[in-house]
Amino acid sequence: MIVASILSRSVFLHYVASSSMVISLHTNVMNAPQASATLGLDELDAQMKLYSSLVRKQTTDYLNDDPAMAGSLLRLAFHDAATREQSSDDSDTFTGGPNGSIRYEVSWSENRGISRPLKVVESIYDDNWGVLSFADCVALAGASAVEFAGGPRIPIKLGRKDATEADARKRRKVLRSSTDRSMVETTLPSAGLDSDGLRLYFGALGLSEKEFVALCGGHDLGRHVTLLDMPKSCLKDLTRECLENAPVLMPFVAEEPDRFSNTYFKKLLKWYERKVTLGEVAFIP
Repeated sequence: MIVASILSRSVFLHYVASSSMVISLHTNVMNAPQASATLGLDELDAQMKLYSSLVRKQTTDYLNDDPAMAGSLLRLAFHDAATREQSSDDSDTFTGGPNGSIRYEVSWSENRGISRPLKVVESIYDDNWGVLSFADCVALAGASAVEFAGGPRIPIKLGRKDATEADARKRRKVLRSSTDRSMVETTLPSAGLDSDGLRLYFGALGLSEKEFVALCGGHDLGRHVTLLDMPKSCLKDLTRECLENAPVLMPFVAEEPDRFSNTYFKKLLKWYERKVTLGEVAFIP
C-alpha cells in the first residue's frame, strides 16, 4: 500500500521535495523581469538573488507572527502551478503553470479561501521594486512555507513571466477512466475526484503515484472554514465573502497543523480502520 510505504517522515519529505509538482516551482522560463531594461545581466542576476532572499525572509517573518498561514501559502503556490497542461498530444509546449495567474482566478470555486495568502504575497511583491515577477514571489513564498513548517529548503529558479489573465479553467483534453467520479475536466483538481481521477490528474502533471500520494500529505498543514462565530447575517445567507472572511478556521489534522509530519497518513490509515475519534481529523478521504 503506497500510504504505508511513506509513513516514515524522512521518506515523506523526500517525496514532497522531489515530486514534479514541487519541482514545477523551479521552472525557469528565461524571461527577465521589469528591471532588465536598466540592468546588465550580471547585475540583474545579483539583484534577483538578493531579492529572492528578501522574499524568503519576509515570508518567514510573516509566518513567525502567523504560523497558520504556512499551509495557505503552500496551497497558493500549488494552485498557481497546477494549471499546467500540454498544448497538444504531440507538443512539447505547455499552457498555464506557475505564472502568477492565480491573481485572476480568485473567483474559481477551487480557489475558495485563496485571498488571504494572496494578500500576503501581494504585500511582499510590492516591496521588491519590480526586480522579481509576481510569479517568482508566489513560488518563493510557497517554498519558504515548506521550509518554515519543517520541510526541506527548495531551491527556486527565477525569471518567470507574469500572466496578464487567468489560465484556462477547463482542460483542453478531458481525462476519464471507467469509474463514475474519475472525469477530470478542470485544470485544478475537483474535490469530488475518486482515486482513479486523482491518478489521471496528477499523472498528466508528470507525477508518479508515490509522488502524488506524498503531495497529498500537504494536507497535514492548513485549516478549513467553520461556522463558528460567523455573523448572523452570514448564517442566514452564507455567501462566498462570508466563507473568505470566516473568523474561525479549524485544522484538517488536529495534531501540529503548522508543522510537516506524516500524521495525515497515520490518521488516514486509522480512518480506514474506522478507529478515528471525534475531533482527530476534519477530512473525508
